[in-house]
Amino acid sequence: MKKMIMIAVVTAIVSCGSKQQPQQLEKDSVVVAIDTTAQQVNSKVDQQTANDAKVSEKIKEFYKNYVFGKKETTDEVISKYCTKKLAKKLAADYDYDDGVDGYAMWDFRTDNQDGDSDVQEVTNIEPMGNGVYKVSFNDMGTMASCKISVIIEGDNILFDEIHK
Repeated sequence: MKKMIMIAVVTAIVSCGSKQQPQQLEKDSVVVAIDTTAQQVNSKVDQQTANDAKVSEKIKEFYKNYVFGKKETTDEVISKYCTKKLAKKLAADYDYDDGVDGYAMWDFRTDNQDGDSDVQEVTNIEPMGNGVYKVSFNDMGTMASCKISVIIEGDNILFDEIHK
């Protein structure tokens, strides 16, 4: 009888011990899965932050040189900064009857012809999500903003749409 009780106790201890091991494995597996997921999320956030910085720099460069600047907006410049869809829109919006083809760079600005100031600068660029960036600017004393949709393909960043 003592042997039977001893066998039952040993069986119970072994069976409880084997139940604890899988639970411990499950906990360890969950910790590893959470760590992996956190790493993936951090990696995506880091990549998005890097993309936002690159887009912001490209927008600032474009405004400084071509929207507010005096550099000529050629087909080559437009293809460097804009998708074909946006290039078509800018060309269609260029409505001078001087026989010269061009691009409506004013689509990126206010509709003001003159202002109270000579200041023309981008004051803020805010990522809105889904490839849309709100560009705030001072256009000769008039504070305004527009939204620019971008397409990112590898290291290539192109403006796709303008929303006022």
